[in-house]
Amino acid sequence: MVNSSHEAMHRIFQEDPGIFTRTFRTLGIPFPETVEVSVLTTDLTETQPLERRLDTLLRVETADGRPYLLAVESQGRKDPAKPSSWTYYLAHLHAKYGIDPVLLVVCQDESTARWAARPIRIGPPEWPSLTVRPPGTGPPQRPGRDRPVGGGARCPPRRFLGDYAW
Repeated sequence: MVNSSHEAMHRIFQEDPGIFTRTFRTLGIPFPETVEVSVLTTDLTETQPLERRLDTLLRVETADGRPYLLAVESQGRKDPAKPSSWTYYLAHLHAKYGIDPVLLVVCQDESTARWAARPIRIGPPEWPSLTVRPPGTGPPQRPGRDRPVGGGARCPPRRFLGDYAW
């Protein structure tokens, strides 16, 4: 329920935009000086349907009673649009299910796996509001990586992931 104190807590930033910078500086977080501020719509409803699909989504029950969601994405090459999609997926899954999500990006080569495993930071460098750190996995670049491990000859995913998983 919106009330006057709720309104006052955020309206002050519209009336005095520099208060943000001054407040963060007192907390020891250096932000650049505010030059101009524009008020944008607060309605975050999507007006156009967006198709957002994960490759695989699993609810995992654990021995310690803390379930999590495992979101698996298969990535064949570097795609600059994917990091934004991945952050959206994780935030949406957490809001929808109320369970902590984990993103695993399974890649076809080590270069793409290294790219996928880089931290995704949303927000200014002084204080990112959201950081996503997906593990990117792929074939290890070491001798013997193509040999089947633990029945891998009959199971392509085992042959593909090799030493990482089995």
